[in-house]
Amino acid sequence: MPQRPINRVRVVAAAVVLGVASLLPSAFAGSQESIAEARAEREALREERAAAAAELDAARAEDAEVAAALRDITDLVNAHQARLDEVGRQLVVNQQIAVDAEAAVAEADAREAELQDEILQLAVSGYVNAGEQSTAALLASEDFGEVLRQNELLASANGNAGDVLEELRTLQEDRAVAEAEAEAAVATTAALQAEMETIQADYQSQQAVQAELKAEMEARVADWESQVAAIEAEDEELADFIRAEERRLNPTPVVVSTAPAPGTPSVSGFQWPVNGRVSSGYGYRVHPIFGTRRLHRGLDISGSSGTPIAAAKGGTVILAGWNGGYGNCVVVSHGDGITSLYAHQSSIAVSVGQSVNRGDIVGYVGSTGQSTGPHLHFEIRVSGTAVDPAPYLP
Repeated sequence: MPQRPINRVRVVAAAVVLGVASLLPSAFAGSQESIAEARAEREALREERAAAAAELDAARAEDAEVAAALRDITDLVNAHQARLDEVGRQLVVNQQIAVDAEAAVAEADAREAELQDEILQLAVSGYVNAGEQSTAALLASEDFGEVLRQNELLASANGNAGDVLEELRTLQEDRAVAEAEAEAAVATTAALQAEMETIQADYQSQQAVQAELKAEMEARVADWESQVAAIEAEDEELADFIRAEERRLNPTPVVVSTAPAPGTPSVSGFQWPVNGRVSSGYGYRVHPIFGTRRLHRGLDISGSSGTPIAAAKGGTVILAGWNGGYGNCVVVSHGDGITSLYAHQSSIAVSVGQSVNRGDIVGYVGSTGQSTGPHLHFEIRVSGTAVDPAPYLP
């Protein structure tokens, strides 16, 4: 029965896979070292940032600090996840190499046993034929041709033994390669598993920090959105209040849907309530950290605390007091459905029902309500709805 020889191609190919890096040109090796150094520096920077993120007191940190720390720890978590995936793939490949190499060793062992048995049988047969049967046949046979044929068979047996010995020598060489391959694969697998355990431990601790920072950021976003919702509700209440007061002061309804163009009679006579720089204009604002969007309903005009605030135009005071996020707030009705609003005052100088002329002091610049520093928040409203004040000012 013919014997299946060991698959030398598989064993040698596996050895080439592990040893190919050592055969590459030195220039490529240098390039690989540069890449490895750059990767190490990048990972060290990530680790440093992650360590800083882990030490951050999230409860006391500014929004930007929490957001930056969350980005840093997320980068490191993603990098470790990618490395875990890579090591996992390497483990699968290496484990298969080990399985193949061990199978090759087992196959070599089985075939070696078969060859040794075959060699033993050939040796015994050759010894018997050479020692006794050839001489007896020569003396007893009357047919020298038959004796010659027997000698040819003996020579053939000896030749087969040489072929078997050659196969056995080759087999043992292949077996040594397979054993070395199996040992290397087992050692590499152990190293990869140790690396994976280390990365996994770091990964889990970093995930915990990430979860904490993410929860903190989500809480801040939720709080901010709650504040925005409260502002929207307050604005709706204020708009309803202004409309009601306008109806009370002016029984004949006046509907002005858009801001008149500057210079028309309905907007003539407005002045700046304070002299200062506009630090924030009318329009939608996108939160720089949370990314949420809300309407800024007026102009923020810079001014030091205590700076007098003048009425932009004559009219009747319909609100003078605390009003939620606006803090100390004054609203003046100018007729024709138009009102002006002055928010965040440190103190109020007028009262409800009082008539004021353009330039009269209605209060003083402050930082009450939802304010980050002293300034005047100035609005123009048409039928209770805030519009861009710019067209109303000179």
